[in-house]
Amino acid sequence: SVFYDPMIAKLIVWDEDRDRALRRLGRALSEYRISGMTTNVDFLYNLATCPAFKRAELDTGFIEKHREEICHDGEQDIASGIALGALYLVLDQARKAGLTAAAAADPYSPWNYTNAWRLNEAHIHRFNLRFQGRDYPVEVEQVGRGSAMRYSISAADRRVFAQGRLSGNELFADVDGYRSRVTVAEHDGVYSLYTQSSALQFSKADVDLGDEDSYDAEGALAAPMNGTIVDLLVEAGSTVKKDDALLVMEAMKMEHTIRAPADGVVKEFFFAPGDLV
Repeated sequence: SVFYDPMIAKLIVWDEDRDRALRRLGRALSEYRISGMTTNVDFLYNLATCPAFKRAELDTGFIEKHREEICHDGEQDIASGIALGALYLVLDQARKAGLTAAAAADPYSPWNYTNAWRLNEAHIHRFNLRFQGRDYPVEVEQVGRGSAMRYSISAADRRVFAQGRLSGNELFADVDGYRSRVTVAEHDGVYSLYTQSSALQFSKADVDLGDEDSYDAEGALAAPMNGTIVDLLVEAGSTVKKDDALLVMEAMKMEHTIRAPADGVVKEFFFAPGDLV
């Protein structure tokens, strides 16, 4: 809000020399676990571990020169997050069912099975996972049994094979041969996945029953805080889809993108670039 500075933490490290201090800095950044808000921890980790930064080859154009190393491909991060998130949901479902079965009067009841069994059909779990405002249909097919069991995960025009196990809130995953250790936190239906170099949030999207494709959003858009309009990204009268960017405003030294809450038509803008809201 306008009453608080956006900085929520300050990290200071020291050691005998720059190289050792940077290793300590990277390790400390990789251990941050912050959920409930968007932070720049991923960016800072990529910056601190960038080879050119380690060599102190610094100037005012450093970030632009090394943008590909520092600002990773968001689509690739989401693809990895979908696989890890789907694997976690399937394993967590099985874990919870196992606890329920152990406490039930009939531990062998079919109602306690979580392997997506279908008569004469493949064992497939289906989810809709929401990453960064977009919904991704995901299919997870169980392949094999026992210690040889693995999962085929299909989403976003990509298919991977994965195995994993849970230990508390830690997921030990093997996705197409790449092993990782992921910390998972859940709060109010939002899951946070923390790897060594990144943090991703996702939720299970509600099923679209087709009750309404659009609605009148008059009066529904509001600035997140007092600030200045920077740019209008569409024109009045434009047809937009849900989550399309409508305008950009600046507040508290940060840019905020206001997006369409649903499919519809932009009737009118009440402010122009440079206006205070």
